Amino acid sequence: MKKILKSAFVAIFALAMIGVGTSAFFSDSETSVGNTLVAGDIDLQIDNESYAIDWNIPGYNDPQGAFVASTATSWSLKDLTVEKFFDFVDLKPGDYGEDTISVHVGSNDAWVCAAAQITDDNDNTYVDPELEDDTTTGENAALSDGELDEEVNFAFWVDDGDNVYETDETIFLDGPISALGGAGQIALADSTTSILGEANPIPGGQTFYIGKYWCFGEMTATPLDPGEGSPLDRDTGFSCSGVSVDNASQTDMLVADLQFYAEQARNNGDFQCSQWTPDFPVQEERPEVGAALGGYTTPTDCSVTVTGNESIQTAVNGAADNSTVCVDNAYDGTGDNAAIRIEILGLTLAATTQGVNLDVPVVLSNSNVTVTGFDGSIGQAESPAEQAAFYLDADADGAAITFNTVTGGVGAAILTETGGALGGGLIANNVLSGATQGIYLNPHTGTIVIEYNDIDDNAAGIAGLNGATVRYNEFEHAGAAAEAIGADPSHDANPATVSFNNFLDDMRVNTYTAIAGDVSAENNFWNPNGGAAQTGGTDEVDFTPEAGAMFPHQ
Repeated sequence: MKKILKSAFVAIFALAMIGVGTSAFFSDSETSVGNTLVAGDIDLQIDNESYAIDWNIPGYNDPQGAFVASTATSWSLKDLTVEKFFDFVDLKPGDYGEDTISVHVGSNDAWVCAAAQITDDNDNTYVDPELEDDTTTGENAALSDGELDEEVNFAFWVDDGDNVYETDETIFLDGPISALGGAGQIALADSTTSILGEANPIPGGQTFYIGKYWCFGEMTATPLDPGEGSPLDRDTGFSCSGVSVDNASQTDMLVADLQFYAEQARNNGDFQCSQWTPDFPVQEERPEVGAALGGYTTPTDCSVTVTGNESIQTAVNGAADNSTVCVDNAYDGTGDNAAIRIEILGLTLAATTQGVNLDVPVVLSNSNVTVTGFDGSIGQAESPAEQAAFYLDADADGAAITFNTVTGGVGAAILTETGGALGGGLIANNVLSGATQGIYLNPHTGTIVIEYNDIDDNAAGIAGLNGATVRYNEFEHAGAAAEAIGADPSHDANPATVSFNNFLDDMRVNTYTAIAGDVSAENNFWNPNGGAAQTGGTDEVDFTPEAGAMFPHQ
């Protein structure tokens, strides 16, 4: 361009020089006004019209549930940001939904691709009926492979915008939703494949419709004649049966990302969707929470093993500092009829297999004592008022209570001494349920770390924080609004940190009045009502930001 413009300028200048000294010139001019080049656009935008089962409409008595427009998964034309095609909880076998996705590519014909990424597929936790049917994962193994993605089936078809699958329309993708996340780049229209026919791009300046039907169970497609059917009449060309769904998918959760991409078709006749690399956000590995009793390691360095009617107390009294006293599953408890007291420095009391039963409490009364692998029983540990399964004296600095279960009783599963100055410790990988308190901490000087525990169905999960670090636990309760953690100002002078926990069933973190230093409770999952509703009492709990999805249960 620069050379051409320069040459034209020189020619005009020379012509003017020739005319110097003459009296007149013949002349004419022609003007072309408003020469304009305007680029067309590729501006991919999506809108969605969604219908789904809603079981929570008051007064709606249809045993199939209400099939209504879903405001949570419908939106008008826009660039996608936080919009969701799926956002349904409390699914039941036989539930289903239907969407019509409108695709707008701008003024030019375009190749259009899609991709999906499953970001979370886990069992979350187990209920008894689930254990009977879930044969791939035991109760204590890693719960990272849920079955919900295998039970939810879907179909996508080219729609005319009426939300109904008809005889003149074609399904181009169907199957379990697990296949969607592994399908790679899905060619809606590229140079080799097109849902509109071979090598046909999506037309510019038009609205293109994709129908989507999903079913929690077995899906059957029976296309209707054009003009028949309506989503609100439950007549969409599909039917859904939950008869084939067993209990393996109970409590499971599935989270996925969807992405669309458009590229111009003109002068780009060889484009294929495989050339496009979806730019999904890099998924950070989410921490797992809860007890994993199956990870218990059998001790190999036992200095003595207690069995049958032998006494644990006798073995402990005769042990050397920093040694290990083991108890096998033949131990019958008859050798010990009072709380077992451990006063040996650094002693480890360990079960040879996780779950060896103790009929009496255990009192830790020296530094660096570990008690691991037992099924504990709540009883009188010290004074009549000090009822616990595992009791930490004030001199039990560095104590470790790990891989134990406590399944009921009046008192605390784990209790620290009243008025003591315990110098920290670890409470990890325990299942604590059915007690008055799962854990009751009195004031102490060190940091007690409470992590990877299942703390379920206690009147209070943790009472008295006292600067504890509470992380990677799951709190659950059969009744709504039970207390997961209670922060008492007389016991909580040290600020505590509570993070990366699941608070399920509306379990609460309560403060009863102002406390010295807010409880830092960021990055927890609060179900079902969120941190604002589940941090009752005063405004002494900082619960934001919240985790957007339940942490997987290990």
